[in-house]
Amino acid sequence: MPIVDASVWVSLCHAGDRHHEKTKAWLEAALLEGNLLAAPTLLRVEVAAALRRLTGEKSLAIQASASLDADDWIELVELTAERSRRAAEVAAATGVRGADAVYLELAAQRGDTLVTWDRQQLERGVAVARVATP
Repeated sequence: MPIVDASVWVSLCHAGDRHHEKTKAWLEAALLEGNLLAAPTLLRVEVAAALRRLTGEKSLAIQASASLDADDWIELVELTAERSRRAAEVAAATGVRGADAVYLELAAQRGDTLVTWDRQQLERGVAVARVATP
């Protein structure tokens, strides 16, 4: 079950994103293959914040974030105290940003691949988990 980070979801929701078409094609292929996706609940916040900053559109930010609860092909995993402790260890070990460590921790803990457009996650994340672009 691929773990997706906010960069992928924002790319999917924002038609002006330079990776939009590639992300859309990747997601369609993944779903056709029967793959389900997962992400930490932090995804809701990151998607809303990023889309609001990028587009200035409050309604798009809210709609994209709310759609995560309606999609049955993505599992949102709670950020528990234990998960946040392990993510802190990932951040300390790799030097990635705090939110990025949460996604990497989930991929590492589940033995899944983190799918991201974030260059820092791609470069540094390999120390703890499999990482790939869509």
